[in-house]
Amino acid sequence: MNSKISCFTLSLLFVLLLGWSSSRAQSRGYIVQGDTVYTDGYIQFDPRKPFQVEYQKSKKNPLETYTAGDLTEFGYSDSTKFVARKVTYFGEMRHVFLKTITGGELNLYAIRGENGKQYYFEKNDFTQLTKENLQSNLRQHAANSTFWQRQLPRVRLSEQSLRYYTRNINKGRNARMSMFSFGGTASFNRSSIQIKTDAFPENGFGDYSITSENVEVGAFVEAPVWDFNNLSIISQLSYGKMDFAAALTSTSLDQHMKLTLDFLRLSVIPRYYFNGNKVSFYAEGGAELLYAVEQSNKVLEAKHKSNTTSLHEYEDIFRLQKANFGVMAGAGLQYFYLPKNYVSLGLSTGHVFAEDYSINNLSTTIRFNL
Repeated sequence: MNSKISCFTLSLLFVLLLGWSSSRAQSRGYIVQGDTVYTDGYIQFDPRKPFQVEYQKSKKNPLETYTAGDLTEFGYSDSTKFVARKVTYFGEMRHVFLKTITGGELNLYAIRGENGKQYYFEKNDFTQLTKENLQSNLRQHAANSTFWQRQLPRVRLSEQSLRYYTRNINKGRNARMSMFSFGGTASFNRSSIQIKTDAFPENGFGDYSITSENVEVGAFVEAPVWDFNNLSIISQLSYGKMDFAAALTSTSLDQHMKLTLDFLRLSVIPRYYFNGNKVSFYAEGGAELLYAVEQSNKVLEAKHKSNTTSLHEYEDIFRLQKANFGVMAGAGLQYFYLPKNYVSLGLSTGHVFAEDYSINNLSTTIRFNL
């Protein structure tokens, strides 16, 4: 019996804790009544009930509830601010508190609505943003900037995208309008593997290098870093095949090596755009993983002694690690042939290091988004 009561008590406490954690805990803040009556105190606000806020002047004072019709705004000591406006909320016109996403000459507000978040612009007028009127509102605030007008189709009805646009409009910055995208990629490579003296016992020529011309294809995702202008992260996965062959000769020894490598290349690359025009220049660099899916090698050896020659054949005496880590860096340009679609051309170099070998890669890469 006692165990059943304990379980019930714990369950009740868990439910109560869930309900309490869904609203913001009481924190230092302020309220504003009218235009000038500013009062410090403690604030508690539940975003699911945006039409009211609870306030205490001090911990000893009783808790007071203010509706959005009673206040002009309230905020927290961390600079988070909510303003009172009258909007259509779940089909009914009501005074509610809207969260200020970006403030300045052009304000951006948000609230949890019936179909997700609702967004509002406020400058001379107060306007709710919808998919139907988004572009006309963006053009209105970018009317004097041909730079921004060209990039407006890339702005999405999302908090990150609208905040990025509004922040830069307010600061008068011509930043490249970032957007999430994905697509295909193809690279044309000149790869060289530097094999060290101790790579395999039969190596009779010390350190030497073999070169392969190859192609790899794959897919990429580009995700904006919204807090920094012109910066994004490219994540890319591609597949390729390298075929290396070398003929090494001396008076006493000939060695013919053939090395085949099927590989996956995974890279995570920060990319910085230097401008936001129709043609944009960029630089990028980051980490990559070269994974050996399948590999084989063969060494045909001829030893010359006096007037005799002995032949030996070796297979799989030299093995690459499955996972090979490295770095890459590159630069290129990106061309928007449609408002939301682009193709980019880049040149890059990559370097993979291991104990018995290293792989260097020079690439010309084409990417296109879908």
